[in-house]
Amino acid sequence: MSYSDINWAQRSRYNDHARSSHSRISLLSTPSEEPSFIRNNTTANNHLNKTLSKLISRFDISPRDATLQETQRQKDRLLDKFSRILLTQTEPSIVENENDIAATIHAQLQDTRNSEKAFRFGHLYNKLASRQLLNRKWSILYLLSLVSDLSSNSSIPDLSSLESPRATISGLQNINYEADYLQPPASRPYDMHPNDSPRNIRRRLARESSPRENMELDTAPPSVQLARARESQSRMTEAIYVSEADLLRDLIFLFQGIDGQYIRYDTELNDHVFIPGIEVSRSTENMVFKLADIGWLYTKVRNFVKDNTDSSTIGLVGQSLCAALQHELTEYYKLIAILEAQIEKQMINNQVTDQSLTLKRLMIWTLDCNQKLRLMSVLVDVCQDQKGGALISAIHNYTKHGDPFIKNYLTEMLQIVSKPFYEMLERWVYEGELDDPYEEFFVACDRTVPEEELWQSKYTLRENMLPAFLSKELAHKIFSIGKSLNFIRYSCHEDTLAEQYHTSSSPNNVNLSNKQPFKYGETEQVEKSIEVAYSATSKALLNLLKTKYKLMDHLKALKRYLLLGQGDFIQYLMDILWVNLSKPANTLFRHNLTGILETAIRSCNAQYDVPEILNRLDVRLLEIQKDDLGWDVFSLEYHVDAPINTVFSPAAMHQYLQAFNFLWRLKRVEYTLASAWRQWVKASREFISLSELYQDIQYAQLTIQRMIHFIYQLQHYVLFEVLECSWDKLETFIENKSVDLDSIIAAHAKYLQEITEKGFLSGPKEEALAGRLSSIFDCILKYSIILDHLYNYATNESIKRFSRGVGDVEKINNIRKRHQEMEDDFTMQVLGFLDVLKSYHDEDLRSLSTRLDYNDFYAGFDESSQH
Repeated sequence: MSYSDINWAQRSRYNDHARSSHSRISLLSTPSEEPSFIRNNTTANNHLNKTLSKLISRFDISPRDATLQETQRQKDRLLDKFSRILLTQTEPSIVENENDIAATIHAQLQDTRNSEKAFRFGHLYNKLASRQLLNRKWSILYLLSLVSDLSSNSSIPDLSSLESPRATISGLQNINYEADYLQPPASRPYDMHPNDSPRNIRRRLARESSPRENMELDTAPPSVQLARARESQSRMTEAIYVSEADLLRDLIFLFQGIDGQYIRYDTELNDHVFIPGIEVSRSTENMVFKLADIGWLYTKVRNFVKDNTDSSTIGLVGQSLCAALQHELTEYYKLIAILEAQIEKQMINNQVTDQSLTLKRLMIWTLDCNQKLRLMSVLVDVCQDQKGGALISAIHNYTKHGDPFIKNYLTEMLQIVSKPFYEMLERWVYEGELDDPYEEFFVACDRTVPEEELWQSKYTLRENMLPAFLSKELAHKIFSIGKSLNFIRYSCHEDTLAEQYHTSSSPNNVNLSNKQPFKYGETEQVEKSIEVAYSATSKALLNLLKTKYKLMDHLKALKRYLLLGQGDFIQYLMDILWVNLSKPANTLFRHNLTGILETAIRSCNAQYDVPEILNRLDVRLLEIQKDDLGWDVFSLEYHVDAPINTVFSPAAMHQYLQAFNFLWRLKRVEYTLASAWRQWVKASREFISLSELYQDIQYAQLTIQRMIHFIYQLQHYVLFEVLECSWDKLETFIENKSVDLDSIIAAHAKYLQEITEKGFLSGPKEEALAGRLSSIFDCILKYSIILDHLYNYATNESIKRFSRGVGDVEKINNIRKRHQEMEDDFTMQVLGFLDVLKSYHDEDLRSLSTRLDYNDFYAGFDESSQH
């Protein structure tokens, strides 16, 4: 039988029982069949008759002119009426608990803000409790409580207005006493208890007449007011009184999200309410509605589980949450079954004992389940539209609670909910596999990325899916572990190596075969396992790159050939390329330059380098612009492939190309000045006879010396203070401090950044310096052309003197003018370069500025006068 069938059967039995109860009530309400007080003249009724007679005799209920017989008939009518009322009390609605009634009276006295009365009651109650002869102390206290309530609400009624001595219970609406004093007073908004919750106030207001009706009643004529009052009085006397057993039975259905016979769920109020006509005490009403909230919470949790079970939008972690909530609901069903069995047993026995289930006991029995359902309701709210690590974080934030019950309950639930997440984590850490079909893990994989870009682009971090209990540092290590395993497997093609680090045959004495499963709450153990796996996989990858793929050899080759560290190779290459590169760029052919490169390699110590390294060295021609020379487009290139291209990325190789072009041009200028110096040292001896050119030759030598000093100091700064110092940091880090591939990539990027920044190749200020240097280089190269013209003129002049010819005065004056202009231009450019250097706070650059302007050589030049 299914769960719905069981509920239907229970509901049918419940309705049958309710119909039989109503039939019994209707039988009791029939005057002809209801047993009278005289016919039930048993011993108990005799005792009741005597007690009621004494009570009625205490009141003067007859008119002054009434005869003795009329007075006796009035007393008989009242006696018969009150006995009928007492006979209708089939079940006690109040548990006879002496401590409870004493506490209630004490609380009422305290509410009056008269502490003296409360203190006096406590003193008198202690005396009463010490009396051993009194057996019905609860009855005494309860009677005093009722008398106190009656006296506080109204005066003693005039019983003379009672009529119809034979009236039945159904006709009590015509008795003023019954209407005004025996019925519970109708609640009004201003009668609400100050401690009532808004929910209870809303329920009462829903059952009362509107204020507009009351206003109409106040303004109507007296006859209309009387008719309406009688109609209202009639409705009040027709109210249905529900026994506690029926309320308990209704609550069992409410616990399962089903409307009861007397209590239903109002969709407009979004709350449970009594059906019209039901009257219960305020305390009972509060207890019922507090218990009914359990059904509302259950319905909310059940609907969440029903809507999200087998839903792909909530993911595996969400499905695990639904499974955990369903498990809790199963335990909740067991409690409902126990309660229902207890209520069925009580209804069959039809008697109330000390062990019977009451509303108060039901509240105690459901305390834990009420709190759990409230916690589950909160989780349902916070987990809406969440999945994966974000969902786990949302629940984890509630574990930081001071209540041990809440903390332990949520921790146990998280251990179930987080199982799919930890299974993904284990596979990623130990196998490098990302099994995340619903994108719940904090590592994302782009399967469209090629293997060459596996390390840089294929895997990314989803920070929004990172659980709150995992630090960013630990997340980075987890991320690196999985990437390293995949890099070894797919980029290095070492499938077996990735497996060795998780078996007993693992190298480096690292054994991960006895790994412990990850579990929520064991953060320290998880961090320890991740640390071990991180160290093992990182060492495996670095050893593979350093040994099999010779990472350091490639770094050294780039330094030697692209950063001009191999001096003999660069010098020889410059010598044999000078003529070719001085030609227009469009006349060059790459295969010719490649042959010259191979000749240079074989003619110096580079020939002893590893063939694998030399085979990667090649010639590259940049894009040719108009009027470009070979110097402007020539460049060396170093080919890299997987897996070392992870370190030597395209961006990194572009920085190497930038550095080579700058250093190659610097070398060209230095080579040009060295050639010019040698030429003019020789010219000073050849043209000693040309006295009119002696001063020109001397000025040329002085200018060349100034230029050589500038270039040599700049070259020393770049090659030693920039390149060598940066290389020493990189080499030391890789050999001693590198922990994973990311750290090597970061160190290499920092190495290139230092070269480009300190080498005036990047940054806003560096661009200003680079512009000044480019102008200085251009000036020096143009000046070399002027020197060639001067040398040619001196040679021609020497020949003419030998043949007794006449010199060309105009030509030498033009050469002198251009010579002076280029010299002044160089001075101006150097002064501008020194001014930019002064704005830096870097010690190396300040040292360079001091060496360039040694002994304040340029301090005497006025830059404005050079224009």
